Amino acid sequence: PADIVSMEILKDASATAIYGAQGANGVVLITTRHGKAGEAKFSYDGMMAVSRQNSRIDMMNLREFAEYYNDLVNQGLVERNGYYADPSILGKGTNWQDEVFRTAFQQQHQVSAQGGTDKVQYYVSGSWMDQEGTIIGSEFDRLSFRTNVDAQLKSWLKLGLSATYAITNDNLKLADGQEGVIFYSLSTLPDIPVYDIDGNYSTTVREGYTSANPVALAMLDENLLKRQKLTGNIYTEITPLKHISWRTELGFDFSNSTAVTYKPMVDLGGWQRGSNSMSEQNNTSSFWQLKNYLTYTNAIGKHSFTAMLGQECWESNYRYLSGSNTGLPSDEIHNLRLATGTPNINSGFGSSAMSSFFTRETYNYDDRYLFTYTFRYDGSSNFGPDNRWAGFHSFAGSWRFTNEKFFADLKESLRMNSGKIRIGWGQTGNANIGS
Repeated sequence: PADIVSMEILKDASATAIYGAQGANGVVLITTRHGKAGEAKFSYDGMMAVSRQNSRIDMMNLREFAEYYNDLVNQGLVERNGYYADPSILGKGTNWQDEVFRTAFQQQHQVSAQGGTDKVQYYVSGSWMDQEGTIIGSEFDRLSFRTNVDAQLKSWLKLGLSATYAITNDNLKLADGQEGVIFYSLSTLPDIPVYDIDGNYSTTVREGYTSANPVALAMLDENLLKRQKLTGNIYTEITPLKHISWRTELGFDFSNSTAVTYKPMVDLGGWQRGSNSMSEQNNTSSFWQLKNYLTYTNAIGKHSFTAMLGQECWESNYRYLSGSNTGLPSDEIHNLRLATGTPNINSGFGSSAMSSFFTRETYNYDDRYLFTYTFRYDGSSNFGPDNRWAGFHSFAGSWRFTNEKFFADLKESLRMNSGKIRIGWGQTGNANIGS
């Protein structure tokens, strides 16, 4: 986040139509830091924070549960239990919500450097983040590096590189659903302690009642996710003639992830998990993108205008392989090959691609009347050959009335420095329907 200079939201269809079949769900433009000519400047950005669950669901403590249980006894719905016979001698028991939630600590540190000459500017940064989850045992950490380099090699030639590499580790917990930690924290009896007198996780078995110890589930079961990602782009900008520029960009995104879940053997007296189990999935994905822009910009008197022609094409690919099994020889050895159960193997792959052509024309008269027209023609592999291509138009016009002569005397009285009325119309589409 410290690398971000600005974020811009394109607010209407006339602005997002230039993104065609990728613009229907909105467009966010993010600008990251680049170097500036001058001596090297170093900066440090740090943050520490704590997070906690500020509210709890109001549950019965042990004394309240005993009173409730005795009411059920009096109604003949359950058998009498001597443990609950005298609620006045009982304490609050175990509050399982307090046991599974914690006050979590978070820290983030980033060091960056920027500088350069009139010809070459650079920005580099490295960041580390460590965040505890509010459920015990959960954690997230991220290590990332970024570099942005811009080089003016000739008066007519500019090159640049932007790249980011990040590696993240998640220690997730199954929080939701009827097998989740939170469900068990709300359904486990308050008369059961977290640990027995020997310091082991206590059993959660009573006559007619069985539940998992939610603290044991949170701390013993593993749900790990490791991800690596390299993304960026390389560009060349050429100015062969006055008022004309040509820019070429090659973008890339490579990522892979490994997800591992492991459930060990558990013996909590009457509640047991007799066999361990493990699953592992590996995912890889790649993305490349090529863009070309040819732009003409000029101004004649009070008239200024630009005309841009562009081309874009991209392709993405993914592949995954997963396996699971039971009966590993030891909870200390997480190797599917050594499991004795019946293996389950799954795999898949896919790809998608798009090719596009677009144009944008703008006209500005005296910074008072502004007009824009855009058109984009997209072809997506996600659609059949009879309906693969579609065109997207947009128009916009605006009147900056504060630049009119009649408004000059009103600026001070109305305390208005700038005002504009804008009307726009545009078409957007959605090609994100799967291959």
